[in-house]
Amino acid sequence: MANTRGERRSDPTRIGQLRPSHLVTTSGVGAVVDLPAMSVVVRGLDAWSAERQDIIVEPRLLEEVRRVVGGSVRTLRSAPWDPQAADDAWTRVGVPVTPFPGWVRCPRCFRLGPVHGSQQFTLVHRYGRRPDLAKIVHAQCQNQTQTRDANKRRCVPARFLVACEGGHVDDFPYVEFVHHAGGTPCPGPKLTMRDSASTLGPQVTIKCVECGASRNVQAASGRDGSANLPRCRGRHPHLQIFEQCNRPLRLIVLGASNLWFGVTASALHLPQGSGLDDVVREHWQVLCAQPTPDVLAAIIGGMDTLRGLRDFPLEDVWKEIEKQRTQGGPGSVEHGDLLDAEWQLLSHPTTEKQDEDFRAVANQDVPDGYEKLLDQVVRVSRLREVQALVGFTRLGAPERRNLQPANLVRLSRGPAGWIPAVEKRGEGVFFELRESAIAEWENRVADNPRLQAMRDSYVRWCHAADQPSDQDFPLARMLLLHTLSHLLIRQVSLECGYSSASIRERLYLGRPGARTAGLLLSTAASDSEGTLGGLVALGETGHLTRLLDDAMRDAERCSSDPLCAEHVPLADSRTLHAAACHACLFVSETSCENNNRWLDRAVLIDLTRDGLAFPR
Repeated sequence: MANTRGERRSDPTRIGQLRPSHLVTTSGVGAVVDLPAMSVVVRGLDAWSAERQDIIVEPRLLEEVRRVVGGSVRTLRSAPWDPQAADDAWTRVGVPVTPFPGWVRCPRCFRLGPVHGSQQFTLVHRYGRRPDLAKIVHAQCQNQTQTRDANKRRCVPARFLVACEGGHVDDFPYVEFVHHAGGTPCPGPKLTMRDSASTLGPQVTIKCVECGASRNVQAASGRDGSANLPRCRGRHPHLQIFEQCNRPLRLIVLGASNLWFGVTASALHLPQGSGLDDVVREHWQVLCAQPTPDVLAAIIGGMDTLRGLRDFPLEDVWKEIEKQRTQGGPGSVEHGDLLDAEWQLLSHPTTEKQDEDFRAVANQDVPDGYEKLLDQVVRVSRLREVQALVGFTRLGAPERRNLQPANLVRLSRGPAGWIPAVEKRGEGVFFELRESAIAEWENRVADNPRLQAMRDSYVRWCHAADQPSDQDFPLARMLLLHTLSHLLIRQVSLECGYSSASIRERLYLGRPGARTAGLLLSTAASDSEGTLGGLVALGETGHLTRLLDDAMRDAERCSSDPLCAEHVPLADSRTLHAAACHACLFVSETSCENNNRWLDRAVLIDLTRDGLAFPR
């Protein structure tokens, strides 16, 4: 981060730290990160350095990313990290950020002003090995005139921002907002911000000391608040550019959960065959760039990830590369193939396709009493998942597995040559539901009024989000799979040793004409050793019988009943759940891939007494 007085250091200033996985999942490019002493926005990929970034090999995911972002993407890369310089406060290895919001408030004199350009505020960072002590102070505070900058109280970020549906975010227009009356503009506005406790909305008063104008921020909140704000000027602070935009602005509070939604593509590692073509296909993004056999030999001998090619003659390896190169490389992944290939392997586990990153074995039988619901249970003792960040949205979360929402914000100014990714290793349990029973139940409840209310709500939701509704969306199947998944997440987390927030779901619905019904509950960590086996241990039949019984018993009642049990989307509602709430079915955002939509206890428990519940 550059010095806020405008002076540029030869070395960047280290001001905080994050876990590498957070740069893809929760605090990626464009996200506003709350550090111990300041608030910053993660810069775009153009500002990153490729030093100390390992290449993550996952061909299936790379092809999917290229389909979304563009053919310019050549590699997936991990977050920059140098273990030798982990404690060096002035290391060049890191992720660039810039202060955002650009306005701060002094806690002593309540002065509100911009960080850059005013000469009022400065960055203090005397303690090189203590990035948490880096802070912005009010250098000209009249209440701290006898105090050195290093000992002054740190300024806090201004708590309000504005954003639009197009994904732009900007500082709140404090000067324009206070001087809304027009007339002669204030020649030198000096603003203060004072707030008071209230249950009626934000009671924050912005006042100009020079001209006496003042206004409450509450005038910018609510449905009518956009009329009191200027139009969007198209700012992307992570790219430091402005685009043409004239959408209405909405007031948003710093730290709001809808300020950043990462759009990520993920894929499970699938073991390749032992043939030469499979090995070349697995490492294609590295091998396709080698110009001559001599360079290829050096690469194979120097890279440990290519050790599988050392058993083949170099001439045969080069011929296979040339063959696949003339064919345009390994076939591009079509939309949906990522899950289709995973389904094929998980539903038909075999010891012939296992390696150090994937091991699975099916149980001999299913839990007693659930033979009609479950076809088989597969314990995945070893799995590897790779997630890649392809963009992000603001204000509204993208729909399930929609990698190209209308308001997708790009990660770089120009074509991206690489995309940030993270690999995690862990374990999981895969449940394959009995397809014949699911299909029969779907046909029987197709006209159920409760499901019809959900369909109507889905159409209204799509219309409000300005996107077409999917006429082939398997509503009943999704409700059954997703509700079962959440019940199991909440129940399993009580016994497996992992918090519910660390258990993720992965639903397999198939495609129109080739429907599937399965779910994978997994937990993974970015550590190379993965996890400890607590989830797989519960996948044994004896434990699962007890867990499923307890989950179904808990679903029969909710502390919010009868309101929860009787909840159905109304005629003017866009709610995409029925009998579900925080007390019974909702889980954390990190666990659910559908943002707690498509949930209804009535599809598993007979709450409606009309035959909707799946018979067990």
